[in-house]
Amino acid sequence: MSLIPKHEFVGLEGVAHLCTGGEAPWLRSHDEACRRFGALKSGGMAGRDQVFAVYARAKARVARLLGIDPARVAFLAHASEGLNQAVKAIDWRPGDNAVLGDLEYPSVVYPVAALRPRSVEARVVRAVGGRLDLEDVARAADARTRLILVSQVSFLTGQRVDLARCAEIARARGARLVVDATHALGVAPVPGELCDAVVSSCYKWLLGAHGVGIFAYDPARLGELEPATIGWHSAAGRDLLGDPLAVRLRPDAARLEAGNPSLLGLFVLDNALERLERVDRRAVLEHALDLGAELIAGLAGRGHRVLTPTPREERAGNVCFAAADAEALCAALAARGVLVWAGDGRIRVSAHLYNDRDDVARFFDALDAVAPAVPAAARL
Repeated sequence: MSLIPKHEFVGLEGVAHLCTGGEAPWLRSHDEACRRFGALKSGGMAGRDQVFAVYARAKARVARLLGIDPARVAFLAHASEGLNQAVKAIDWRPGDNAVLGDLEYPSVVYPVAALRPRSVEARVVRAVGGRLDLEDVARAADARTRLILVSQVSFLTGQRVDLARCAEIARARGARLVVDATHALGVAPVPGELCDAVVSSCYKWLLGAHGVGIFAYDPARLGELEPATIGWHSAAGRDLLGDPLAVRLRPDAARLEAGNPSLLGLFVLDNALERLERVDRRAVLEHALDLGAELIAGLAGRGHRVLTPTPREERAGNVCFAAADAEALCAALAARGVLVWAGDGRIRVSAHLYNDRDDVARFFDALDAVAPAVPAAARL
């Protein structure tokens, strides 16, 4: 059975929603959260104060998930903004390098690629059989490595890496560890104390909406960051009668929030996190892993090339398999009421806390109808 009943979500009647890795469904209680925001927004400055109380509460909830101080958490527009902020936090010198995998999400890759005109090397570690080997990452890093960037859970293959080992590699070389936890936070533990900087979107496994990205960092490791963009919200105050150009930055991560964050988005996020807090975190991961094991076994038994590692410690909620025409297969499954994600030559099937074994069975019924199993003789 599911950990949150399907009736608490919009649009799950008559479908198997298995695409949280792309877009999570909308909690019905989000409607009331949006109405609360609207009422407070119409309430003048007293309403505004209550809006910012929800902002602070959402930040505290995120900090609890990461196991860190709320003062280290900033709400940016999206995870990509946070990744750029982390890369720009380094005082890069010609000959420095950053280490990352070849199958990383574009938002991890592009800020590093932008450093090439500054003679900073991007050391790309090739995955073997679709799996990133952290020992290859260790071999690629050296004394000139300033950043190691990883996704805790791969958007492409569903592989979950050992962040403790990643942190060990980074510390041994004096490098900083930047983690994209977008496909982990909300389904798998994210040990924030191991990350020098960690980012996440909120509209997937956290059940939130677009317009809010999480960025958290360790000032003891990265220093007190200079905002990549600066505005009124970055400052602790202004000396109107003295020097109007003097900027006194906030002492916490809010210095990175140039203006008002998406306050409506934070009402949605706060509501989502409150609902997630009512479910045991360990049960969420175990539930996803159990359903994932059924998906992997069923796909492999039908002759599909599964890209996701089988061991439970190396995956989270995403199970991915290769497909020659992934978009067409995705559309065919959707026509039968099964929602998955397609792209990059693969199908991504995501099991979260509102899914159950009936959803898995419906997925395989639909898959068998539109993509018959590969005969055993043809797999050789």
